[in-house]
Amino acid sequence: MRSAILPAVGRGRPYAFPVVWATLFATGVALAEPRPPASDIESHFFFTSGAGGDQADLPPLNDEPGSLVFVEQPASHPDDTFNRQLTEAFLGHGRFAAPGNALRRQAQMRPFNPRTADELAGFFRAASYTLNDVRQGEAVPPVKIQRVPEDLGSKGGNERKALFITAVLPAVLEVNQRVLADREHLLALRDKLEWSAIERMWIEDLSERYNTSPDRIDELLLRVDIVPPSMAIAQGGVESGWGTSFAAREGNSLFGQIQATGRHSVSVPWQPGRGMPQPFSNIGEATEAYIANLNTHPAYAAFRRERAALRARGSQLDGYHLIGTLLRYSELGQRYVQFVREIMRENDLVDFDRARLSRF
Repeated sequence: MRSAILPAVGRGRPYAFPVVWATLFATGVALAEPRPPASDIESHFFFTSGAGGDQADLPPLNDEPGSLVFVEQPASHPDDTFNRQLTEAFLGHGRFAAPGNALRRQAQMRPFNPRTADELAGFFRAASYTLNDVRQGEAVPPVKIQRVPEDLGSKGGNERKALFITAVLPAVLEVNQRVLADREHLLALRDKLEWSAIERMWIEDLSERYNTSPDRIDELLLRVDIVPPSMAIAQGGVESGWGTSFAAREGNSLFGQIQATGRHSVSVPWQPGRGMPQPFSNIGEATEAYIANLNTHPAYAAFRRERAALRARGSQLDGYHLIGTLLRYSELGQRYVQFVREIMRENDLVDFDRARLSRF
């Protein structure tokens, strides 16, 4: 389903459509063929392609194909005053980032660009990183999977889902970690009587990225916060058929976002002639755009308010609960919410809302 509302991505950097997308679009050929529906609701959610097709109604994920492995290496951090000042002022995911102490707590992500599903599975085995271990409290290794293997659809249902979840989880946690660094700094500045010039520039930059004004700190705090991993994984699985859709394989488009004009445009489920899936250069960028989308677009104000209410009560940010606020993510409304919740429940995805990244 192509159903998200898409904000600007990459601070104005254009994304080119893959040539094959443009060719298919011009000729009116669908980017992915729908699988024969097993039920009425299923036909609205999946655009299948590749061997095996998209199977969102796969049985719950119980057995795993093997273990994932990661070789630890210490992160390096600038120690001299000049580099620390540069780090505090100019690095990070905006023009001005959170302070150096927050940046030093960020995981140093190790990129990996798998060519095949077997190569991806082998990389995970080499890293001793399994979903069962994460559920038992083990930290997630900071691996940055760049793309979904083109042959992921050739894997059986449980293995396909395991590979998809294991690949996407570190990306979600990494984006959330950077968002939390900004939130921590913003909370500290909110209570200051006066801001320095650098602090004011940081607030202005953050406000621009979150599409609000610097004098609306309370509104900014509503926006600068995380998206529970269970939500991101479930929506990515639903929208991309667990990484097997054409848009996912060819353009890393996992969350149902379509190309749109302007900073914020309402999108619709993808159909020929009604916009093309938004391509991304890697999974991390797709994830960052999805989280920015939920944190900025007016359609998701209810999500942000409910998230803030959970914060105020000191409650866990529960993806199963919060997905109920995303009635406008899909034209199916409540039926979409119910289906995503079913995916969360069958695969115990809420377990990952407590996951954390290893620093090294």
